Amino acid sequence: MEITCKHCTSKFRAAVQLPLTKAVRVACPLCNTQVVLKPATGDAPFHGPTPTVPSTPAPVPRPVALAGHSLLRPARHPGRRVAGIADEPRPFRAFLGDQLRKIGFEVAFFETGEPLLEFVHRTRAQLVIVNVYLKGKLGVDVTDAIRADPTLHQTRVILIGALFRANRFRANPTNLYGADEYIEEQIPEREFRQIVRRLFPEVGDAAETALEPREYDAARRLARLILSDIIIYHTEIVERGIREDNFFDLLKTEIEDGRAYFESRVPSHVRHGTSIYQDTLQQFVQMKREELDRLRTGTEPS
Repeated sequence: MEITCKHCTSKFRAAVQLPLTKAVRVACPLCNTQVVLKPATGDAPFHGPTPTVPSTPAPVPRPVALAGHSLLRPARHPGRRVAGIADEPRPFRAFLGDQLRKIGFEVAFFETGEPLLEFVHRTRAQLVIVNVYLKGKLGVDVTDAIRADPTLHQTRVILIGALFRANRFRANPTNLYGADEYIEEQIPEREFRQIVRRLFPEVGDAAETALEPREYDAARRLARLILSDIIIYHTEIVERGIREDNFFDLLKTEIEDGRAYFESRVPSHVRHGTSIYQDTLQQFVQMKREELDRLRTGTEPS
C-alpha cells in the first residue's frame, strides 16, 4: 500500500497485506518516522486511507530503499539533510554519495533528471548534485527548473562538469546557470567536503575541513583548466602516457608551459607551501590508471 509521510511528505510503498488482521508498524525510509497501521474497528477490514504519521521521528533498525532509486542511510547526526545525485553509475558517483553520507546526508541516486526533480519536489532536498551531461534533461535544465520554483529556494545545486571532454565548460557554470558550485570529476575528498561546508557550514568536522580562502579554490580550478587543455590538444599522447606509465616524460614541455602559466596567475602566498598544480596532474594520472586497471580486470563501477 502507498503511504504519505506527514512529517516529510514523501510517498513510499509499504509491503503489508490488506486487509489488516493485526497492527503493523512501518517507517518512512527517508526520515525514519514510524506509524502503526491498525485494523479497522468492527467487522469491516482495513483498506486505507493514507495513515497519518506522527510528527516525532523514531529510529528504525532496518531502513528500506525507496522504489526507483537507492538510498544510503547516514550515521546518527543532528538534523535531517537530504541530497539527490543524478549521474551515471560509476565510482565517482559512489564517492560523492559516500562523502555526503559521512557528514550526515541521506543520499538518493538517479540516472536522469526527471525523477530527480520529482524527488526534490517531494522531499525538499537541501542539496542536488547533477551531471551537466545527463541523458534526457540536461543538468543545466535541472538547475533552471529548481531555480524557477520559489518553493525550492533553499535547495543548493552543484554541477558536475566534464573536465575531459572537448565541449566542457570554459567558464565557471555557477555564473551561467544559477548553480551554487561547480566540481569536476577528479576532485579530492578534502576539497569536496570544503565545498559542501561552504554551502552548509554546520555539517562535518570543522577542524578537519576548515574553509580555505577562495583564492585557493580558484588556484585549483585554474590547475584543472590547464590540465584539460593539455588533454584536449594532446589526447593521443595523454592516452599513451597513461598506458605506458610515462605521462610526465611524454608531456614534459606542455606540463612545464602550463606550470609557468599557473605561477603567473596564482599569488605567491598560495603557491608557497602548496603543490596544487602538481597534485592536480598526479590525481588525474592516478584516476586514469585506476580506470585502466578496472578495464583489464573487468571490474564494474559502483
